[in-house]
Amino acid sequence: MFGLSGLIIIGLALAAAVGLLLVIVFGSLRGMIRIVIHSFWCPVADQHVTAEFQEKAWDGRPVEVNRCTAFTPPTAITCAKPCLELKKFPPARKEIRAA
Repeated sequence: MFGLSGLIIIGLALAAAVGLLLVIVFGSLRGMIRIVIHSFWCPVADQHVTAEFQEKAWDGRPVEVNRCTAFTPPTAITCAKPCLELKKFPPARKEIRAA
């Protein structure tokens, strides 16, 4: 009905539409931020903390710390935020307190 050239044109049009849809959907995620909460052992405070991060939706990279239980109040973060540079959060561990 369409012939070989018609099928090729339809196939290319569909591929272009799918490609454009992917760019629209995933390209717009680059600037999007999501809020995530991680519990981990903070090497700076030397204690178990739970922190709320702003994270890039595209690659999961933390870009800001909103709250951290190492501080009182948790929103008063006074460190240089080295946790933003961690490749992987250290697992939480039990604190050993002297008797």
